[in-house]
Amino acid sequence: MVVALAASVSACAAPAGSPADANTARVFIDDQEMPTSYKVQCTQISWLWTIETEPETPGFTAIIQTGASVEPKVMRIRDLTGFTGSALAAAADTQAGIDDTKFHFSGTAHGSFADRPTKPAEVRYRVEARC
Repeated sequence: MVVALAASVSACAAPAGSPADANTARVFIDDQEMPTSYKVQCTQISWLWTIETEPETPGFTAIIQTGASVEPKVMRIRDLTGFTGSALAAAADTQAGIDDTKFHFSGTAHGSFADRPTKPAEVRYRVEARC
């Protein structure tokens, strides 16, 4: 009787947890990987996904449209390597894709560095986020 009860409890147990890298992002700025992975929150409303770091700074917010095609909409970078700026979907080199639960997005962001806030700057970014 005890064995049967234990077997039935284990059969109803929650499935194995999420992968160790779920809800994390790897970020590359000018082809250099940031030294840490970032915790991210992924929110889906209809076909739009918002992926943002927790805490917000340093970090990023990305909005990606899914559906028949995958399209980047907005990328906002906050104090990554001292850079703050953004990229819009209209930029020619902005790209996005999805592989299972992994989002890929890249492009060029325009903004400035904290130590030269009045001098325009741009960085190439690439992000791999698991949601």
